[in-house]
Parts: sequence; C-alpha cells; structure tokens
Amino acid sequence: MPMRRFMILLPLVAIAAPAAAAGFNLPPRKPGQWEMKIQVDTAAMPPQIVRMCLDAETDKMLNDRFGGMAASMCSRQEQRTDGDAIILDSQCSLGQMQAVTHSVITGDFNSAYTMKTSVEMTGQRDAPGALDRVSPQGPSTQQTTIEATRVGECEAGMKPGDIDLGGGRVMNVRDMPAPQIQ
Repeated sequence: MPMRRFMILLPLVAIAAPAAAAGFNLPPRKPGQWEMKIQVDTAAMPPQIVRMCLDAETDKMLNDRFGGMAASMCSRQEQRTDGDAIILDSQCSLGQMQAVTHSVITGDFNSAYTMKTSVEMTGQRDAPGALDRVSPQGPSTQQTTIEATRVGECEAGMKPGDIDLGGGRVMNVRDMPAPQIQ
C-alpha cells in the first residue's frame, strides 16, 4: 500500500473509531455535521481535519463496515465505564503483527467527544498491502487523539454519508466497499 493510500485510509479508520470494533456497545452519534480533528503523535504533520455529514443510517453503516473487519482480527475486546469515561481494550492480529489497543472516550455523542487511543504493535510487519513499508519493524507505540464536535446541521451540498477528507477528497460511506483483510 503506498504511503498516500495509507494516509487516506488512516482517517477513515479514525472516523469509524467510536464503534469500529464489533462487540463494543457505544451510542450512535447525533445526526448532523461533525468535524473531527485527528492528531497522531508519530505523524510528522499537523492534525488532520475531517468533516462528515451523518444521519442514523449512515452512522450505523460506517461503523458496521469497519466493525466486521475488527471482529475477524481481534481475539479480545473489552468495554467498561469509569465514571463518565468509556474504556475500550482490544488485542488484534494482522498477519504476524499484533496490536494491543487502549482507548478512553469522554464527552457525549450528541455534541462532542474525545477519544484518546494508545496502540502498541509488535511482531513482523508482513501485513497485506505492504503495510511493512510504512510501519517500522520491532515494537512500536502510537498515540492518537480524536476530537469530534457536532457543528450543526449538514452543510449545503453535503448529504448524509459524505466524508470530506480535505484537499478535495470527498467520498460517501454508501459508495465505500467493506474493508478486505486477506
């Protein structure tokens, strides 16, 4: 997978992140226009801003598309609450690569939430699509923070399911095939 394609896929996974792993029971996001600021500590670039227009159907569709992928890759998925925070822990494999993920979600899914995720990856990077070219060998860690805010009703020209990745890259969740892990 070329670096450019990987960088496009990264925000898509982050968009679905609140319920990306099947088995997690998180509330749906309130319909409307959402703006997500995605900051990855290992990325040598400014935070990425993603805008999306959601209704109940497209929010569920987006989460279902990525949830199936997670269900087939993860041997452990646990969810608990700690006060107002939702804690998600998972252990997943992709080829010989293993990832242990810990996420803390605060806020609500009606107006704003923050998701802080820590991922520790180990093992041989032999993932499909030559992911080993963008992921170093040996143990590595990554911290990602997603700050999502509902900014109101969907903007003129955006329909439910539209995802604006910036730089003229707009797609609709209805047109996205389910991710395939081989």
